[in-house]
Amino acid sequence: MSDYSSSGKTRPLPLAGVRVLALENFLSAPLATMWLGDAGAEVIKIEQPGKGDQSRNTAPQRPDENGRQQGFSFLRTNRNKRSVTLDLKSPEGRQVFKQLAQKADIVVENLRPGVMKNLGLGWTDLKEINPRIIYVAVSGFGQPDIRASPYRDMPAFDIVAQALSGLMMRAERTGDKPVYVGFSLSDIQSGIVAAYGAVLALLQRGITGEGQLVDVAMYDSSLVFNELAVSFFSAFGTKPGPGVAAVTAPFGSYKATDGFIVIAVLGDDIWKRFCSVIGQPQLVLEERFRDGVTRYANRTELDGYITLWLASRTRAQAVQALSSEGVPAALVNDVDDILECPHVAARELLVALHDPVWGEVRMPGNPLVMSGVPDVPLVHPPRLGQHTQEVLGEWLGLDAAQVQALRTRKVV
Repeated sequence: MSDYSSSGKTRPLPLAGVRVLALENFLSAPLATMWLGDAGAEVIKIEQPGKGDQSRNTAPQRPDENGRQQGFSFLRTNRNKRSVTLDLKSPEGRQVFKQLAQKADIVVENLRPGVMKNLGLGWTDLKEINPRIIYVAVSGFGQPDIRASPYRDMPAFDIVAQALSGLMMRAERTGDKPVYVGFSLSDIQSGIVAAYGAVLALLQRGITGEGQLVDVAMYDSSLVFNELAVSFFSAFGTKPGPGVAAVTAPFGSYKATDGFIVIAVLGDDIWKRFCSVIGQPQLVLEERFRDGVTRYANRTELDGYITLWLASRTRAQAVQALSSEGVPAALVNDVDDILECPHVAARELLVALHDPVWGEVRMPGNPLVMSGVPDVPLVHPPRLGQHTQEVLGEWLGLDAAQVQALRTRKVV
């Protein structure tokens, strides 16, 4: 762990001492709590005995040393957490959870709206026993407590939020069929918003002394990605087409001799530099290319000049020529390129998990770099119920015999 302190004393992580209870499945809430854990929070993942987070049981799977199937997806969002099994359907299990909640700072859940309330463990129930509790609820369309949506009872996955928020109409495509962007954009964004909301609530609690409900909807979180198209339509009454918005050119991907690069020309100054780099300074004076909108309208003709220039250049040569003159450009990386990217290495963006089932797996770590914060520690995602004994001992003072009695009664 690095020390950035000039005094030579190791500084604590920002959320050191903050206790989080996580009731979560798949991606959105697990991402949020993983990032809270990265920041030093103690994250306790409450899981159903014998089953756990549904991502544990999602293909692809491999058997562990005991023959139990382990889902690969679970590795992606569950580092820096401890797992406790607890049957919330039993009265005794709910009572144990309430005891944990009395000592917690934050609860994060992404169960169906109403599930926790029906168990007597919702926001209004927990704030009665712990007025300082911060309750972060992630769902497709929000909770009914603050701003009730007519969609609140609809099931929602990432693709549902992408569809409703208009993102599937924005992807560049051939034909009129909407396109899923190809990764869990809405889940990831909802996780970011949930973690952000949790930290804001912590800051406000420092002022008021009270917790609050943080209501995160996947639809809401996704809609902000579509801000350009929404504002464009509101202002001009026209729908932007798929792909790049019709406000500038060249702006997109272009083929060099060994693959693709992107070029982003926005504004007159960059346009002049771009024309100079490709050896066509006269284009600056042409009426059909006078601004971004007209260049976009005449992009077929403009692309001809770019194609000619790139026909004799590799990706690296083209990017170097453009970047050195202040024209934004970059390689279009695929995943194998990312693993070899010097920026990724220098910024330590990938972390390596040494998993007994899956071997060494490299995956994105925490992208946040702060001068006063030590390097993010890496704790392997937990096995189901791995920390039940120690957490119930640390938080509630239960000894081994008491925990074993709970096991016997199938509470944990």
